[in-house]
Amino acid sequence: MAKVIVVTSNIAPYRLRWCEELARFYDVTIVYTKDHDYERDDRWLQKGSAVCEVIKLKNDRDVFDPICFDVIGLLKKNKDACVIFDGYGPKTNLLGLLYCKLSHRANFVNVDGYPYASGKALDLVKRFVISRLCHSFFCSSEATKKHLVSYGADPERVFVHNFSSIRKAEIIDKLPSAGQKRQLRKELGIETEKKIVLGVGRFLPLKRFEDLITAVRNCESDCILYLLGGQPTEDYLKVADNDPRIRFIDFVLPEDVLKYYQACDLFVLPSETDVWGLVLNEAMANGLPVIASDRVVAALSLIQDNGFIFKVYDTKELQRDIDLCLQDANQEKMAQRSLEIIQDYTIEGMVKRQKPQIDKYLGICDK
Repeated sequence: MAKVIVVTSNIAPYRLRWCEELARFYDVTIVYTKDHDYERDDRWLQKGSAVCEVIKLKNDRDVFDPICFDVIGLLKKNKDACVIFDGYGPKTNLLGLLYCKLSHRANFVNVDGYPYASGKALDLVKRFVISRLCHSFFCSSEATKKHLVSYGADPERVFVHNFSSIRKAEIIDKLPSAGQKRQLRKELGIETEKKIVLGVGRFLPLKRFEDLITAVRNCESDCILYLLGGQPTEDYLKVADNDPRIRFIDFVLPEDVLKYYQACDLFVLPSETDVWGLVLNEAMANGLPVIASDRVVAALSLIQDNGFIFKVYDTKELQRDIDLCLQDANQEKMAQRSLEIIQDYTIEGMVKRQKPQIDKYLGICDK
């Protein structure tokens, strides 16, 4: 079986799912550099696979961005494999890209989205890497392709897939009934008949959950905000000011997060910057209307009559959007629209779009 090597920083669950779907067609090896991520709880990361070989590269310390020189030896050893670098930013990936460039070896770089924050020096480095070191790209959306091309990528070598973290079977068949929502809330210990707004993510400054808290506190709708993602910071507690409408929930396992999605009425992602925002995919797959800031790249592809995109930091606009989404007629219509849109955003769909390019690289022709 033809071999594919995926070089990544750490193994997030959605990365593992993607690699294991690739493993239906190829002999896949996942090569990673660290066991920790400052943006994620360690319990969330993966370290093994039932169908892929998993190799951790050597580095003295599991630092924020380690450089692992043995990636070069691994690439030399697997000279006939198709190499996919998960991102062009990590130091180990840059080293691998440089080796591929010097050895005239084609490769793919997988790009989820793009950050909004940048600077002149960083832009120059980024332009050099994208235009000179990277060969071909898989990317999450047309907006991401446009961004890559603006930094010098050859548009003929940028291949779009619909980025996702979910499998087709995980998209619910129909919206939960009122009775099903009540049962889920009971299981989760939620005792309210009010509309629930949900936010999911680590309590980091760039997530701007303080804006969501402020918006909900000013809503005309009779609603409650649930924030899932760990222990709230003092700043968040100060903004919440002991308001009973604001509820903080510590780390939740993936299977329980699904229950929260289906027990709630609206999902909001107010990030200051988000390279993609997979939680939008997940919320839509569970039948929720969605709201996101204009700095969330996923919103540019996923929000189409199923919610709103608001200007980042604008809590008044966010408050108005929440009130509109929570109106009964709008809520059900937008929820149904989310289920329709998300059908095209699955792990299987990603690999289906990538496979022709990988096969072309490997010289494989479908029989």
